[in-house]
Amino acid sequence: MDITGIAKSHQAGIPKASSKREWKLSDSLREQIAGYAREDAAQGVYMGNKFLALRKSEVAKVAPDRAGIPGVPADR
Repeated sequence: MDITGIAKSHQAGIPKASSKREWKLSDSLREQIAGYAREDAAQGVYMGNKFLALRKSEVAKVAPDRAGIPGVPADR
């Protein structure tokens, strides 16, 4: 057996990465972000408090246990 045969035999049990679901930005969330961007631009602010709170809440939905991950700050 050559090296490719050995490599293929060891990779047989590895699941494919394509089995993950793909996340897409919803239209309502996109509109909300655009609204916050307009408000912040009118005030001369880049990523204001409302946007940062929205981002934090969305991250909490996707990765609710960020505090449990070593090396990752909990406030991100």
